[in-house]
Amino acid sequence: MPAVAGLLATLAVPVSASSAPGVAREAFTMSGTIADARWFAPEGAEPEVGAPRVVYVQGADATTVHRVAGSKAVRGPQPAFVAIALMMPADGTSAEPYPAELWCEAANVDFAVADDLSSAQLEIPTCEADVVVFDETTGEEMPNGVTVTISASADWTATGTLEQQRSHSRYTVGGSWTMDMVQTAMRPASADITVTGLPGGTFVGSTEEASIQDVRVANLIRW
Repeated sequence: MPAVAGLLATLAVPVSASSAPGVAREAFTMSGTIADARWFAPEGAEPEVGAPRVVYVQGADATTVHRVAGSKAVRGPQPAFVAIALMMPADGTSAEPYPAELWCEAANVDFAVADDLSSAQLEIPTCEADVVVFDETTGEEMPNGVTVTISASADWTATGTLEQQRSHSRYTVGGSWTMDMVQTAMRPASADITVTGLPGGTFVGSTEEASIQDVRVANLIRW
């Protein structure tokens, strides 16, 4: 996950204060620690129905602030997150197994990160995941009304030295522009992931596609 720092102050000013007539602004900032991991089924393997093809897990001890011109800023914690791609078994919405994703945000979790970003642990005791499917009529992904209650845990161990990354980009479309600013202190990591409650039973996997980060992110949109 990308992440920004010294420039956060740029977006800390109430965005409505200096807005010219007809100009709207929206700002989003996040700061704190993040650990994420991505697991993919082995190439050429076809998981059984109900078993994951892709698993993404993210733990966070971070604060987000969302500001829209003319409105009160909304501040809150960055939630832990689990996303899983799989073939769902036949159910009340389909007579045959169907491709879907499980999307789950969890606020009540245990998440801890070592001060030097050398390790992290995440425990999600329970989370109700929406089953999200692709709607061919609208061309959008949306929940189909089915839910799956899961629990998840992950343990990260750093595998490399601390890396410092910084980026600053801006792009314009018509009369609007977007600015993204990111600063990250990051260690690559390995992760062991366990997810229970899946239609295909308990999933246990390990991955080297993981990281532990101290992040500062800022995004400003003007239109």
